[in-house]
Amino acid sequence: MAGSIMDETKAPGAAVTMVRGDHVFLRRWLAYYGAQFGREHLYVLSHGNDPEIRRIAEGANVINLPFDPGRTLFDRRRWEMLSAFTSGLLRYYNWVVCGDVDEVVLVDPDVAPDLLGYVTSFRPRATPAVFCPLGIEIIHNPALEPDPVAEDAPILSRRRLFRLNANYSKPCLTRSPIRFSPGGHSCNINKRTVDANLYLVHLRFFDHDTTMARLESRRQMKVLEAATIGSDKPRRSTWERDGETYERLSKLEPVAETVDFAAFRKLMVEKKREVSPGGHWFFGGGRSKELYRLPERFAGLV
Repeated sequence: MAGSIMDETKAPGAAVTMVRGDHVFLRRWLAYYGAQFGREHLYVLSHGNDPEIRRIAEGANVINLPFDPGRTLFDRRRWEMLSAFTSGLLRYYNWVVCGDVDEVVLVDPDVAPDLLGYVTSFRPRATPAVFCPLGIEIIHNPALEPDPVAEDAPILSRRRLFRLNANYSKPCLTRSPIRFSPGGHSCNINKRTVDANLYLVHLRFFDHDTTMARLESRRQMKVLEAATIGSDKPRRSTWERDGETYERLSKLEPVAETVDFAAFRKLMVEKKREVSPGGHWFFGGGRSKELYRLPERFAGLV
């Protein structure tokens, strides 16, 4: 491709996720990234060899991983695996997106029609090694958005309220071998680009009933883990705290319809903090206290 960083001996792009359950999100992930890269370039690491995942992901690449009921060092092992897998795929792909199954990376449709079109639009010497899209969390307010989301309709056609969350501006779109921190919130590459036109859309709170059911599933999982390691007091999980946060956020109204957050991006970089040597730092800026609404042009994307 003339004037591009793309290596013609490699395929353009791929997407990777690791999942156990979460079939609702997996269907959306497959549909979105299948349209971006082609379904044959999607890699689903099935934690526990769920036959339903293989059925849903027909046409994609499903790799089964054994399930550890005690989830020993779960996040660390998981992200070490995803780091190695992503880096390996870059031997055969120019770009790889790696993230959780309830996350998708969007480009502003006013700027480019798709991800590959956007990342190949840079001059070679100006092409970032790693993109960090702005993290936004879709928040369902049932009073303002009462209609259900149909399986054959885009989520953003019915759910466009969101809050900013710097923790989800993950280094998730890379053309360089990478080592993620647990959770994928940081990486070993110090120079990464907070792009003005890319958004990581976190969908976990896109629907009140789905969120509550998923929270209960996570609670039951923590009970099972505690029983496996012989504890009668499972630790209060992050998901339980996040459920309380969602209940509070779900009652807010948006203060503006916009994706113009240059000041927030600047604050993220200015307030970044190192968590370990070698490039591992987290963005500052925290989370917005307010909700916003995505403009109409995003409604058909995912």
